Amino acid sequence: MTLFSKLRPSKPVRRTRPKVDETIQTAADQALDEAQSKFPLPYTPMLEWRRYSVTAGMAHYQQGLISLSSIVLKDPDHVRETLLHEYAHLLAFARHGRRGAGHGKHWRQAMVDLGLEPKVHHHYEVVRNQSHQKVVYRCKRCGYTFDRKRRLPQRKRYFHRDCGGQIAFVEVQRATRQKESA
Repeated sequence: MTLFSKLRPSKPVRRTRPKVDETIQTAADQALDEAQSKFPLPYTPMLEWRRYSVTAGMAHYQQGLISLSSIVLKDPDHVRETLLHEYAHLLAFARHGRRGAGHGKHWRQAMVDLGLEPKVHHHYEVVRNQSHQKVVYRCKRCGYTFDRKRRLPQRKRYFHRDCGGQIAFVEVQRATRQKESA
């Protein structure tokens, strides 16, 4: 028995794929076909769906893979735009090697070639991570209270900039999780 055999789980790990609406999958397939017909790559990119909660998509240069978010992308137009954005990454990388990686001039040219405005960020509606706690501090001199997301480092003294009083820790308020009803 080797060290690696001890590390493997006794049961095979099963990866589940996110379920995607048929119209969304069709939009992705059509956009990929459109891009490949206009500007073919030396390989056929693979398409996979991931559970990215904020990221719309990602291009993996070495694997020739485009990952799209099953959570963020709910509209066929957004799917098309994101898939072509990621395809532009693969196209720029195929044309220029490592110099084509990222959102530089080669990627921007690939976006223009694909008929899109070279935008880096999406503005789709997403649910951002919520803060898990609120840390409350109070000034010992004037009584002013303020909140932080994290505790201040200990073994230091902190002073209120308005009155000069020493800042003291009051409490940590933990956020209660609220489940969304579907």
